[in-house]
Amino acid sequence: MCNFELLASLAYPLESKNVERAGCDVMNLFFVYDVYTDIATPHEAQQLAAMVMNALRNPKQPRPFGECIIGEIARQFSELSMKCASESARRRFIAKFDLYTAAVVQEAHDRAKNHIRGIDDYFLVRRQTIGAMPSFVLLHFELDLPDEVFEDPIIQRLENASADMISLCNDICSYNVEQAHGNDGHNIITIAMHHRQLNLREAMNWAGKYHSRLERSFLADREAVPSFGEELDVKVRRYVDGLGNWVRANQCWHFESSKYFGANGLEIQESRKVTLLPR
Repeated sequence: MCNFELLASLAYPLESKNVERAGCDVMNLFFVYDVYTDIATPHEAQQLAAMVMNALRNPKQPRPFGECIIGEIARQFSELSMKCASESARRRFIAKFDLYTAAVVQEAHDRAKNHIRGIDDYFLVRRQTIGAMPSFVLLHFELDLPDEVFEDPIIQRLENASADMISLCNDICSYNVEQAHGNDGHNIITIAMHHRQLNLREAMNWAGKYHSRLERSFLADREAVPSFGEELDVKVRRYVDGLGNWVRANQCWHFESSKYFGANGLEIQESRKVTLLPR
C-alpha cells in the first residue's frame, strides 16, 4: 500500500487534528487524480481538470449523475476537509490547485507528443505537477497569513526550492518504475540524460548535486526572511519550517511506503542500491 496517510502525518506533524485530516484527504485526492490523468489524453485531462475545479469551487452543488467519481471526491474535500481553513487559505488553495490541474493538462500534451522538455522549462511545469504548492497551503490553513507574506520574493523562493527538492526526490525514486512502464518522459533523470548526454548513474549524481544546491539556497533564504511584525513573524517562521519539513517528510515517505520500492524501501534507503527493472 502507498499509505498516503503516512505522508500526511509526516508532512503536517504540528497541525491540528482537523488540518491533519485535511492532509490525509488531499493526499488521496491527488492519488485518485493521478490515476486518471496519468493515462489521459490531453482532451480527457482538460475535462478532468474542469470537473475537479468546478467541484472545489462549488461544494454545495451536487455532481451530475454518471460523472467520474473524482468530481465527488473533490466536492467532498472542499465541503468537509476545508472547513478548518481561513477564507484566505481556502482561496489560495483553490488557486494553487487550479495551477496544478492546468500543469497536468500540459503534461498530457507533452506525453501525447513524446516531447522531452528542457531542464529549466521542465522545472517550471514540474513545480506545479508535483502537487506541492497546494499541499503547502495546508501549512497555513489556520494561520490566516496576509497576502503580503506570499508576495515576498524570499518566501516565493523558499516555496519554489521546496517544491523542486520534492520533485527531484520523487523523480529519482520513481524513475525505475516509470522507465519500466515506458512512462519516464516527465522525469528529470530522463531529461538530464537526454539534454546533457549522461548515462543513468551520471544523471542520478547530477540530480543529487542539484538537490544539494537547492538545500543550500533554502537554508540561506530561511535566514533572510524579512520581518512582517512581531505577531506575524512567529506564524511565518512556522510556515517556513513547515516547508523544510515537507521536503524531509517526502524523502522518508518514499522509503517507508511501498509506492516505488515495494517491501524493500528501508533496505534501499540503507544501501542506496536499486536493481533496474526490465523495460
